[in-house]
Amino acid sequence: MAVTASPPSTPVDRAPVLRRALWVAAVWSALHLAVATWWLLDPAARPGLEGGDENGGSGLLTVLPPTTTAWMVLALAAGGLAATGAAALRRPSTGTAVAAFAVAGGLGVLTADLRALVLLGYLCAIVAPAAFLVVFTVGALRSRRARPWLAAVGLAVGAGLASGVLEPSTIGRLAEQLHGSLAAELPPRGHLALLLAGAVLFAVLGVLVRRAAVGACDACGRPGPAWTRPEAAARWGRVATLVAAAGPLPYGLLRMTWLTPWPVGLPDASDPALRLFGLSLGVAALGGAVLTIGLIRPWGEVWPSWIPVLRGRPVPVRVPVLAGGLVAVVLLAASPGMIAIGIAGLRSGDLFEASFLLVFPTLPWGLALAAAVTGYALRRRGACTTCGQGQPPLAVRS
Repeated sequence: MAVTASPPSTPVDRAPVLRRALWVAAVWSALHLAVATWWLLDPAARPGLEGGDENGGSGLLTVLPPTTTAWMVLALAAGGLAATGAAALRRPSTGTAVAAFAVAGGLGVLTADLRALVLLGYLCAIVAPAAFLVVFTVGALRSRRARPWLAAVGLAVGAGLASGVLEPSTIGRLAEQLHGSLAAELPPRGHLALLLAGAVLFAVLGVLVRRAAVGACDACGRPGPAWTRPEAAARWGRVATLVAAAGPLPYGLLRMTWLTPWPVGLPDASDPALRLFGLSLGVAALGGAVLTIGLIRPWGEVWPSWIPVLRGRPVPVRVPVLAGGLVAVVLLAASPGMIAIGIAGLRSGDLFEASFLLVFPTLPWGLALAAAVTGYALRRRGACTTCGQGQPPLAVRS
């Protein structure tokens, strides 16, 4: 039978997390209040959030007139500043929490856009495969268990060099192509990500304010319902993790066909730079599936032996939670656009667009990943350092 730790005898401040969230939310609101006013006074200062013809209809920002979206950002920022002020100056109440949730919902609708997912996918494709090769090679040299896998990595790199995909000239040409497109798209997509971060921030603020209003600890939410206990979180978190790990498999496996003589969806099979980029996207997707499985495996709690410097040390809970939470938020933001493309393809008979519903199952994938990350956090969080309540962390079995 699990034993709940008794609260500390000395008085503790149970609202430090709420105060920090209020400060961050106030700064975000004030910044966007000023930025939106600037956009209205000088329309040329807008970072191109409406996008161009290539991403028209990918989200509400690409459909509404720029002036309308500027007014919407202004109104949401003003509402956010009012909500943070009310929570800071008065006793936290359910009404203040609802106001924070309303701002989060408005920002969520405004930023439901495919472009954040595209940006994240491109950055992962550029950084993740190369980073993995370097880290794994360095770490495996000092790990007996991982050392045999170096041969497989060497064979893969050799095959890439032989096929021309990994030739220095190919990599250089791809880097040049990506540099131009990313340089042009980074400002608008970066600010889109900042607006999306605001939606997450006010959702978190709403949760914290509600906790304070009902007398729960703002850091952990205890006392909580039965499903938040480690044993329960381990059960439903495992199911959610397996579903989430299956989410990127259709896209990743589809890209892996580019290694064969029968590539699916490859516009120009003669361009090795295009083939390399597609394979990088596929590798990043499959790597995401593997990392998701780590939420229910021992190596998701202790750094594996092939990780240099960190091997054998506990994995900080916030590392998988923040990384998985970021991906889940971006997936959910992209879901309306992906579903719209798939439905439009079904209606018009365009099988390529209709396949988006299967190749990019962003809605179930995002929901499952959010649940998986939540289960992992609840299982590993242990006793709260703020209120003293809670049970010991529950480790998974090998």
